[in-house]
Amino acid sequence: MSKCRILHDLIQERAALPVPGVYDAFSALMVEQAGFKACQVSGFGVAAAALGLPDIGILSMRDQINAVQSVANAVTIPVMADGDTGFGNALNTFHTVRLMEAAGAAGINIEDQTFPKRCGHMNDKSVVALDEMVQKVRAAVAARRDPYFVINARTDALATDGLAAAIERANAYLAAGATLVFVEAPGSREDIAAIVQGVDGPVSVNMVGAPGGKTPSINLAELRQLGVGRVSFPGVTLSSAGAAMRRALNVLKTHGDLEDIAQELMPFAEMTAVVGLAHERAREREFAA
Repeated sequence: MSKCRILHDLIQERAALPVPGVYDAFSALMVEQAGFKACQVSGFGVAAAALGLPDIGILSMRDQINAVQSVANAVTIPVMADGDTGFGNALNTFHTVRLMEAAGAAGINIEDQTFPKRCGHMNDKSVVALDEMVQKVRAAVAARRDPYFVINARTDALATDGLAAAIERANAYLAAGATLVFVEAPGSREDIAAIVQGVDGPVSVNMVGAPGGKTPSINLAELRQLGVGRVSFPGVTLSSAGAAMRRALNVLKTHGDLEDIAQELMPFAEMTAVVGLAHERAREREFAA
């Protein structure tokens, strides 16, 4: 069974599939080894980690493809790509999907913001016309080679036009062939329930994975009861890594060593285990002269 089919079927269960965000191969390995069934390459995370910049449309298609390829080569679980706005019009969206799938992605997010887009939990967003996004979804569907390649169509219309308009857009994107839809930044549990009730297909919800997002933190068990199909935590690895790095660096700067927090740090042997040193050593011996 292809990774696309695995991811597709997990989403169709509508059991709140948790999908942590990753920003590089190491964070993806950590997600896989923690037992999660899928991961999401986060545009916010890649912009921060690779470029040191905010998620405001600066990442290029090639930046995202490179990140997806690196992650997909490192893990065995399905990987979702962040396609932003498709990097242009419907034709650009077609090639974005084609290239992301070739890079190893099992699915992709495509959103209806105008360019330059912003992180969904930032202010001052705007959306393209409904028909323009419908054509992008149609192009994405036409581009995929595996019919189970997941297309997650995102709308940011909740912030610009209200809940009813966002649900209308979500249903239009499903009718155009999207696998599931993602109404970004609902402000309450009641909004999420209304979205699930009003949308004619699987719904994705974004829990951010860091304090300060527009959507309140809701437990997976409750989201499962609501019938949510997929739950992304795009900031969980970057936020936790950033907090840990800041603490370690402050201790080092203040005390000159890391003895006070030695028990909090990942041991060298564990770091090498995460990246498969034993496996690579065995492979090295297999091909030794």
